[in-house]
Amino acid sequence: MDILLARQPIVNRVGSIDAFELLYRSIEQISVFDGDLATMDVLTNTLVHMGVDHVAEGKKLFVNFTAELLKSDLIHYLDPSQFVIEILETVEIDTEMLSVLHSWKDAGFTLALDDFVTDLLRQHGAELFELIDLIKIDIETISPREQSAILHIVRRNYPHIRMLAERVETHEDHTRCLDMGYDWFQGYFYAKPMLMKGKAVPPQLPVLLKMLKWLDTDEKYDEVVDEIEANPYISIQVLQLINSPGMGLRNTVSSVRQAISLLGFSQLKSWISLIVLREMKLASPYEWSNELLRSSLHCAKLCELFATETRTLQPESAYMIGLLSHIDALLSVDIDDIIDQLPLEDSLKIVLQGKDHPFRDCLVLAISADRGDFDQFELLSQRLNVSLPRAYALLTESQEWLMQREKHIQEESDSII
Repeated sequence: MDILLARQPIVNRVGSIDAFELLYRSIEQISVFDGDLATMDVLTNTLVHMGVDHVAEGKKLFVNFTAELLKSDLIHYLDPSQFVIEILETVEIDTEMLSVLHSWKDAGFTLALDDFVTDLLRQHGAELFELIDLIKIDIETISPREQSAILHIVRRNYPHIRMLAERVETHEDHTRCLDMGYDWFQGYFYAKPMLMKGKAVPPQLPVLLKMLKWLDTDEKYDEVVDEIEANPYISIQVLQLINSPGMGLRNTVSSVRQAISLLGFSQLKSWISLIVLREMKLASPYEWSNELLRSSLHCAKLCELFATETRTLQPESAYMIGLLSHIDALLSVDIDDIIDQLPLEDSLKIVLQGKDHPFRDCLVLAISADRGDFDQFELLSQRLNVSLPRAYALLTESQEWLMQREKHIQEESDSII
């Protein structure tokens, strides 16, 4: 799924970029703007999908906050050294909100008042402005004379507060704001908001991968059941799978736990592997993604077989690597841009990124076999200390397994849509 985000530079008096304001952008046309959802979307795209380091590039990030979000649990999940909290002009400053702002301040956050209006100076004193670190003034809506008055009052009474001029559009605006003594500047004169594009991991994929990893030991049975029961999307598909003709089961069940018990861990692992691939297919922009999915399954099984043969690699981890071997092609994204969104151990991420690791030979071997590069397949088999007759026997086993899977995959897939 494509995602969008925009950021606009905030520059200092010598023209260096000190921060970026993050702005909501959407691929879909929205009829009614929701400030809470917009900010949550901005934060999700920054923290989860694109990565804060990539978006920030070492700078502070300004984010708009409504009253509801200021009162939310976000205070516990954001890094105060990274984010500047912009208090929107729609936020009513009352006793309750002052207490909320105290909490953000005590947590170490920088607080900015967005689209400042003179009435705030008339209505509030130290109880508000001692908490504020920065004031943003829209120079298109406030006259130069009123701006000068605001800057004078703030400097005299609250010298710790810095002032930012926004909507600086022309060289004349820039020169005037410099002369007035603003500390920071933002507007089209310096740069328009830059659109950043990224890819979101299919929403069910992280929890499915986590369960897939757990399914190799009975010790995690309760955790798997809990995850499925907590996810309606997956629970419904488990119940539908029970009644699919390919399962050979015609049972009525009274709970998701009972359905999982009827399936068994082996069947559940096979099914979850299928759903992982379906999630990636649904997110793929390409019609030929079916072939990539087939290759992913084949690589997964071949990696698992060779890992079992060598007794030095974990079969479940090898299977996972093979299963995700084509995720970059499926989602049309660089693997480095998406790898941190997946709940994988660092060693598995290294392999998928193409870096040197014992698992890497196993993956390249599987990909080589799937593509028909048997010179490479034989070379890597020998490197893994697997004889060529045994290597080809494992390849035959993986191909037969894949053929069996393909006989049932369409039927199972139809039953869980």
